[in-house]
Amino acid sequence: MSEALRLEVAAPGPRRARRPQRKSERTRRRILTAAKALFDRRGYRDTTIDHITKRAGVAHGTFYLYFADKSEVLQQLMAQAFAEFDQIASREVTRAEEIAALVRESLETYQRNQLLMRLLREASATDAYFRHHYDEHFLGALVEHVQRSITHIHEQFGIDGSPIDARTAARAVVGMVESFAYGMFIGGEAYSIDTAVETLTRICAGAIGLSI
Repeated sequence: MSEALRLEVAAPGPRRARRPQRKSERTRRRILTAAKALFDRRGYRDTTIDHITKRAGVAHGTFYLYFADKSEVLQQLMAQAFAEFDQIASREVTRAEEIAALVRESLETYQRNQLLMRLLREASATDAYFRHHYDEHFLGALVEHVQRSITHIHEQFGIDGSPIDARTAARAVVGMVESFAYGMFIGGEAYSIDTAVETLTRICAGAIGLSI
């Protein structure tokens, strides 16, 4: 057999091998899409795996090939939103203008992901997994990033003797912004984004000992 013919015969092999992977990813995404739509319409608590599999058009056994339970479905849906918040919080700030930019970006990211953030709050109240791991999955990493920024600010501006504990201040800042965003975008409280950013920036700067 010629070299050219051997290559031609061998070529379909890798393509065939890749097809199951593509189909597998499509199935996983179909389950996630179905779950997200159902969580939005029925709520996290009242959506069952049976609802998800019927909407996605897959068998129960197929669901369990991809997810251990409903909690894991929501974890994977939340992954992108968590990554966005993590990227924002990981940037260290030293000036009030930088704090304002991060506050604005955090609010805008929360607004884009308001469905998922509402589901996270609901799941934290009704699902034992999220109730026990809420800080670990969402607040914990953000607090660590903000704590590093506060420590850096204290070192740069010689505020070592500040009575403000960096960890406590970081937890207060993250909790305040998250709670405010929930009330604004999910609770229906009417605030202008500019007023919200200005107010939160002043409070955050004061909380970490930075004058503006």
